[in-house]
Amino acid sequence: MIDELNVIIKDLRNIDIKFGLIYPNIYSIGMSSYSIRFLYSYLNSFENIACERIFLPPKIKYPASMDYNSIDVLRSLENKLLPEDFDILGFSIQFENDFRNILWILEKGRIPLLNNKRENKEKKIDPPYPLIIGGGPVATSNPIPLSNIFDAFFIGDAEPNLMNLLELFMNYKYNNQNKQNFLQELKNIKGIYIPSLNNRTKRAILKNLDQSQMPIYQIMARSDLEGGSFEDTYFIEVNRGCPYKCKFCISSFHNRPFRNRSFQNIKETIDVASENLEFERISLIGSCISGHPQFYDICKYILKKNKRLSIPSIRIDHVSPKIIDILEKGDIKTISIAPESGSESLRYELGKKISNEKLFDILVQIKESKINNVKMYFIIGLPNEKDEDIEKLIRLVKKMDSLGFDKNSLKININPLIPKLNTPYEKEVDYYIENKIKILKKRFEKIENELSNLISINLKTQKIDSLIKNARLQTVFSLGNKDISDLLINYYNKGANFGALRRAENNSKIKIDDYLLEIKNCYNPWKYDL
Repeated sequence: MIDELNVIIKDLRNIDIKFGLIYPNIYSIGMSSYSIRFLYSYLNSFENIACERIFLPPKIKYPASMDYNSIDVLRSLENKLLPEDFDILGFSIQFENDFRNILWILEKGRIPLLNNKRENKEKKIDPPYPLIIGGGPVATSNPIPLSNIFDAFFIGDAEPNLMNLLELFMNYKYNNQNKQNFLQELKNIKGIYIPSLNNRTKRAILKNLDQSQMPIYQIMARSDLEGGSFEDTYFIEVNRGCPYKCKFCISSFHNRPFRNRSFQNIKETIDVASENLEFERISLIGSCISGHPQFYDICKYILKKNKRLSIPSIRIDHVSPKIIDILEKGDIKTISIAPESGSESLRYELGKKISNEKLFDILVQIKESKINNVKMYFIIGLPNEKDEDIEKLIRLVKKMDSLGFDKNSLKININPLIPKLNTPYEKEVDYYIENKIKILKKRFEKIENELSNLISINLKTQKIDSLIKNARLQTVFSLGNKDISDLLINYYNKGANFGALRRAENNSKIKIDDYLLEIKNCYNPWKYDL
């Protein structure tokens, strides 16, 4: 039993729209998402709408037809509804890794995977299947790999058009409107993409972040029952987008322009929440929280309210003695930064103009503080990367080790580049073409061999083969078209593992290497209007 605060359970006899809000992963991951907390609060603010949450069960087998769990494992947390009981199922799509989970949830919920199978044109389905909609950064970047599955996608911010969708849905539900007519009307809303109609879509942008009302009575877990780290934590959205435009970054290019919530709005939310709720910690949410012009003042105000502080990664060049001091006081135990590359030239090329000298200056400052732990993110497989760049990364990390941090205090995360559609690095697929995968593997092996036994370094890598195969799979889905959508469903039906991908590819009209070469040669399966 999950022990939560601020759960909303409504009498469904008085409800017009039952909205199933789905994060296609386990509870602890889903509840670390601000979008789930926001949408839950926003939708439930309407008396005639009941929004209830569904998460992935912790232990499942793919496909759902081979999973022996009861359908009851997929009931909503609030009124214990099955997926098929809802009018709308809305998926928050954050990662390509969750695509197979989306399919599992639909199949386990007795809902046909393909959107054209959820309509019976000869006779009215009673009750009709739920409307399947999706949103989130992955949907905005490229919804096409899921286009055979979803009825509609939100492209960009949801706030400008969510109410319009709900109003049209009410008319559709209660006036016996034909679903195709409903979708024809829906496509006219800015920021809504209808796969069956393939309409040109303009990304929706909420220009003033203060107009997105932060949920005051947020759902919060009282205790860490499922391995999450956000119990008794209140989320404050500080900004959206990122002003620095690193060439691989989905937030910089699909969530622009960079927008800050006003300090006044943030203070008012903290005031009301602190007066009405009991919680220990405030977590600041945003792709570049330290880019807020009053970041220090926000942190100081949180401490004034006697709350602890939680932050995601922080820009290296925003770290200063003043910032370190306020983070110390906020009980921050680890600072997360992203040098991205051990090579200054590659780092500058991807858009992060931070020198090694600056990086070491910051590390020394952190070591001399009470924080003393640093998590760092690096990417390999960058454009123009050579073996000597891997040597530079190794020398850089060894020099970090010589600074004298405590054992395992420097946590080094190294991952392959995942190209995202409609970013400057969308064509950088070389290392996922079969004859070059071995280069990426050798580079990871070299890094692991050289850095595994350093005293202060805690090297975070998965099994190298699995890491690279998973990155290739994410890349294919990130850049996919409708043929990749068919491949996805075939991959899922065959077990949704790496062997299943190989078998699905053998039975498909598309070969992954050939498709990636098309991408490299400037094929683009999806583009929204700015």
